[in-house]
This record gives sequence, C-alpha cells and structure tokens, in this order.
Amino acid sequence: MAPLLLTAASLLPLTAASLRAQPATPPVTLLRLARDTVIDGVSCGPTGGARAEVHGNGRLSECPMPRDTVISGHPFPRASWPRFTDRGVLMAAWFSRDVVLQGVPCKGAGYKAWSVTFHPSGRLSSCYLSREAELDGVPCQSAWFWRELTGSTQVVLHADGRLRSCRLARAITIDGTAWRKGQRLVRV
Repeated sequence: MAPLLLTAASLLPLTAASLRAQPATPPVTLLRLARDTVIDGVSCGPTGGARAEVHGNGRLSECPMPRDTVISGHPFPRASWPRFTDRGVLMAAWFSRDVVLQGVPCKGAGYKAWSVTFHPSGRLSSCYLSREAELDGVPCQSAWFWRELTGSTQVVLHADGRLRSCRLARAITIDGTAWRKGQRLVRV
C-alpha cells in the first residue's frame, strides 16, 4: 500500500474568511496515523497510541520513523521520533534504541524517554549517554534512572562539538583542580 501524502496546503484552511479567523500562531494539529504517511516531505510510520504533530503552518513537528533513515546526517533507527521546528529544522528526538551520534553513545529507549537535542546547525547539542564515555578527555557518566534523582547525567555539547558539561564518571584532576566522581563539570 502506498503511503498517504499530506502536504502543508492540505492541512490548512483554504478560505480567506477562515484564514482571518485563525489565531496569530496556529495551534499544533494532532494526527493518529494508521499507515505510513508522508508529511511535509518526511516519511512517518503508524503512531500507535501516540499522535504525530503538525505545526500550525503545516510543517511537521514530530512523528515516528517507519524505517531506519538519516536526518540531518544522523542515523535514526525505525520507530524513533524526530522533532522539528516550525521552519523544518531538526531540534530534538527520542530514539528507539541506543545510537552513536558524532562519536557520542546516546541512550535511546523510545518515545518520550531519554531525549536528544540538536543545535540549529544540525549538530548534537545534548543527550544521555548509553555507556560511560570519554569526551574531550573527560570521563562522563552514563545515564541511569536512579542517577537522575540526584542530578542530571545529561551531556551538553557546544555548537562546535566540544564538551560543555557532563557528570563525571570518576575522580580526575584538570588543570590542577581535583574533581570528584559524580560532580558536574562545566566548560565555557
């Protein structure tokens, strides 16, 4: 069965009177997808109990991927949910499984679980590590639910890919300063 094709024009009211009645920022439209559907040029899979979202201007906000694909140069496993701005720029995602992005092992556990964010350039901005990793010479802690209760294990990167912040996986000394395991290191 061919995927259903939804365009920005098919999701917006067409009459001048209805356009005047629209709020300045149209609300997001929620769609339950029963089959593969192309929205705003992106292939979306069935949503199950969740719903795809379309921005008020007709641009895709979020939906599940029906197959493994690449978006903004990043691998998206089947059933992952990318999120886009109302201008079509990748801004975040929930991955269906662990994935390595720009050499960083990011945790994936499905829709609305461990989030990943991206800079407007498409480069990785933040994620939760699926395993301990050394980033820019700094040992960073992996994510684990119980660790989140005592402070976030989120890893944050600068727009150029350098480490900005992480929670330390072990004690280290950097530039003569001693850091304990579990402390959050922040680099400007």
